Amino acid sequence: MKRIYIFIAALVVTASAFAQGVVRTGLYMENGAMVYSDPKSSVTVSVTVKSEKFTPGQFARYAQKLLGVRASLAEREQTSIISSEIYTTPPQTAPVNEASEPIAEVELPAYKVDNRVQSVEQQAAAAADMIFSLRRSRKELITGDAGENVFGAGLAAALAEIEAQEQQCLTMFYGTTTSSTVEYRYTITPTAADTNYIVARYRDGVGVVPTSDLSGDPIMVRFTPAEVDTSALPIAGEKDKVKAQVIVPAECGVDMLCGTVTLTSAQMTVYQYGKRVTIALPVTK
Repeated sequence: MKRIYIFIAALVVTASAFAQGVVRTGLYMENGAMVYSDPKSSVTVSVTVKSEKFTPGQFARYAQKLLGVRASLAEREQTSIISSEIYTTPPQTAPVNEASEPIAEVELPAYKVDNRVQSVEQQAAAAADMIFSLRRSRKELITGDAGENVFGAGLAAALAEIEAQEQQCLTMFYGTTTSSTVEYRYTITPTAADTNYIVARYRDGVGVVPTSDLSGDPIMVRFTPAEVDTSALPIAGEKDKVKAQVIVPAECGVDMLCGTVTLTSAQMTVYQYGKRVTIALPVTK
């Protein structure tokens, strides 16, 4: 009876261990077939970057003179990391890749009313005159000083056309800003020897750059394994006849950093940082 209790206890401990992620390793027979097991854990990380690019207007240097408001003359691009994720299971969705449509250049600007050749400054003056003329027309339509018979859908259409033409002219002075949002994903299968992995680099004003570009801050994934406890397992001794090699995975903290700033953190089990032991299996007859 005592042997039966010992057998049942060993069976319960062994079953509990396998349920907690302990995996048999090496070469062994299972259901009459040869099996080789060498489990490995992987993690997928992502970083999402938003970029905004400003392009000055072609008449920017005349804005102060003709409109009374200074316009920026410098092209610039700003970037920022807006989100980051650590996926312990591979994501099923596609990476984010969104971009705003740039304003297309018009072949014949709204301010051109004839085919006369004009200097750049003359074109800017014509665009400025158009802006003020459109604003006067809009005010007259709204207040009813003009277009007594324009109302309802007709008035809305007229105001929309005025808005479009004014915006076209203003863009020539104040420029355009386009934006994009791109998600970068990297999958890491760590090794027992290393806990730090540089997946890319990030440079402000540029965005994500290759690891070889040392001008950027490293985007790094860091694993911090906890001590593996095997005290609950039936470790095999010399007298045990049925044995199995198993690996007990390590609980790991996973941190993603950009330079010295932690972007996000997670917890997961990783087999590569685990402990391999030989356990005794119950003897069955």
